[in-house]
Amino acid sequence: MGLWEINNVSADLIRNLNGTGKSGFSAANSTGFSSDYAKILSQQIAQLEQDVQAASETNSNQNEELNVETKMEVIETVKRFRPDGSIMITTYKDGKIDSTTKIKPHLVPVPNYDAPPTPAGDPEVKMEPKLTLAQLLML
Repeated sequence: MGLWEINNVSADLIRNLNGTGKSGFSAANSTGFSSDYAKILSQQIAQLEQDVQAASETNSNQNEELNVETKMEVIETVKRFRPDGSIMITTYKDGKIDSTTKIKPHLVPVPNYDAPPTPAGDPEVKMEPKLTLAQLLML
């Protein structure tokens, strides 16, 4: 039974004891039962309230511990691959830029078949950025 259901039951019980409720049984025949039930019910409600209060204190203590842990420095590294083939590595500490490194690619001549051929008939040559395997592993 949830906490709200217990509260509703206790309100109904009090209403019946005061005579305002429309109950089919007489209060004179069940006064001992009702009072014992009311005592047990009030004890259970008090116990639930104490449990809820203890749980909320535990949660607040855990939140305080988490706040202490979040005061540590946050370091984030972001790699950006630029259109020219270079790679920019930015390191942030607590949201502020700490360092920036730019890695320029090694340019390699590659035939460009989209361009018209040269007067000698050879294909046009364009320089494309290429990283060696060692450079890729170092990232």
